Amino acid sequence: MNKVIVRAPARADLAGGTLDLWPIYLFHPGSRTVNVAISFYAESEVVQTGDGAIEIHLSDEGYKRRYESMQELGSDPKAALIFRAVEHFHLTGISITTRTDAPRGSGLGGPSALAITLVRALSELAGNPVDGDQLINLVRDLETRLLGIPAGLQDYYPPVYGGLGSIHLIPGAPVRHPIGSTTAELARHMLLHYTGVAHFSGTNNWDMYKRQIEGKKKVQRGFTKIAASATAMEKALEAGDYEAAGRALGHEWENRKALIDGISTPEIDAAIAAATGAGAWAGKVCGAGGGGCIIFLFPPEKREAIIEALASVPGRVLDAAPVPHGMTIQRGDDAQSASSLIRPRQTNVRASESIEQLYVYGGAGEYRPSVLAEAIITLDEPRSGTHHRVTRAFLAPVAPGEAGVLWQQAAPVEADRLDLRAVPDPERAIDRSMPAEKLQQEALRGQDAYLQYLAESERLRVFHNATFGMYSEPNETRDAFRARCLEEAERRLGTEAERLESTFRRRMDQLRERSEREDREIENRDESQRDESQAGVNVAWGQTLYNITSGRPASAVTDAPQSVRETDYLDHIAQIQKAWERELQTRRDELTVKADEIEELTIEASARNIEISRYIILWT
Repeated sequence: MNKVIVRAPARADLAGGTLDLWPIYLFHPGSRTVNVAISFYAESEVVQTGDGAIEIHLSDEGYKRRYESMQELGSDPKAALIFRAVEHFHLTGISITTRTDAPRGSGLGGPSALAITLVRALSELAGNPVDGDQLINLVRDLETRLLGIPAGLQDYYPPVYGGLGSIHLIPGAPVRHPIGSTTAELARHMLLHYTGVAHFSGTNNWDMYKRQIEGKKKVQRGFTKIAASATAMEKALEAGDYEAAGRALGHEWENRKALIDGISTPEIDAAIAAATGAGAWAGKVCGAGGGGCIIFLFPPEKREAIIEALASVPGRVLDAAPVPHGMTIQRGDDAQSASSLIRPRQTNVRASESIEQLYVYGGAGEYRPSVLAEAIITLDEPRSGTHHRVTRAFLAPVAPGEAGVLWQQAAPVEADRLDLRAVPDPERAIDRSMPAEKLQQEALRGQDAYLQYLAESERLRVFHNATFGMYSEPNETRDAFRARCLEEAERRLGTEAERLESTFRRRMDQLRERSEREDREIENRDESQRDESQAGVNVAWGQTLYNITSGRPASAVTDAPQSVRETDYLDHIAQIQKAWERELQTRRDELTVKADEIEELTIEASARNIEISRYIILWT
């Protein structure tokens, strides 16, 4: 069975968005878009099944379907993107599973990153792998066909190439230029805040696009200013001048929100005011605006104050940071692609390199060597679609002799709370019993042991309800998951109640029809007898239906029946109502039992899913 998994980062754009729509950039010479890959990922898994059908599982939406033909797939609006891609490669007999980390409508280019992974995986199984700019151009065209409006270019470059870069939008063919600043340095000055309000990029972009083409001077002047801000952003980042980059970010936002109404929202305004009030240089909406995420640039020492300020406004700060790598490919043998486009996710220090050394200020006594290691751990569970990323930092002592780094004595640590400096406290002595070269060797040798330590210690518990096809969220408690299962049981009971009501209403209608037939049969009887009998039945019938719909006992119509016929009807209706209630209670009991049928799964980390982001010798 052939299987391909392609994983790629989303992006945050710093300046020049919307200019990447052809042909807008042709009207503004020198246009460019500056963006960076971030640690929110999109992933597509495609497996050949060989049975002629097409199966999809959209993990983010909990949506699963099987299609027996391409025509059936094309008729499902939820599968529109998949249909366009599968149709292009003429593939059947496949199972497709997709997932994304970025919130829906966040403006972080998640759908485009997902399209990149899907098309790359399908092209692999079709026997004609598409990479680089060719992949970008193909996905752009497929998305444009899907959306029915022009699609920009910038969202496709970070998933393919990763890192921080600018796209020079020159006539003929745009060119990507990597920017000299490292993603690690940018991460110290940047954070993302999600407003909680989703946006649709096509609406604002299309409005601006039309006004540019129609010659609206306000929009044309605005795009010229945005192009200048993007150039200033690129120059500032190349020079490592993050304060200047912050100014360029602020100019970009002021010019962008002046283009058309609706780009900013009360939530966006509140977040930017809170962050800049706490020390941020500037903030700007990612993507086309109208909601989604805001990117902030700031001095590193202001990070905690800004996060605290943002806690007072709608939305949340996202756990996402710039990353240097682009897409990765895993095939059936679980091997990483050797393509030159793909950078390994592992950033571990190589044995030929030296390890940085820092000193902790505070505390007392002699400095002794330790290793501070921080890693990003990805925990995946294909059945549930769980894709959970956590960051763990540990401090472990380095022992003299051959003991090396004592990971069994490691303790978790909040590295950001430590006062780390490049020089030691002059008032404290330093333990130099281990030669410097030996210390470096032992610390380097401890990396593999650190990976093993994390792989053995990191676990994620996931709960599963097979009947309802539900899985718990990462770190969700069993009680909380059970409560969700009970909610699902109530939802299903509501559907069952509607079905039962329809069934039992039909039975009551049959009684009514019987009543009408009997009324016709007594038409030839004495007028007074007929009026008395019919009146009794009709009054009883109306009162009984009122009681049923208002939740009262069906038989509580009058203190005593008015006729033999009335008694007969009331008895029948009461029996129907009791049967209705018994069957509904039976279904309630069954669904409650099913809600409690919860199994526990344990997701373990593996070394290949652990990325060491920081590894230093720390004197404490």
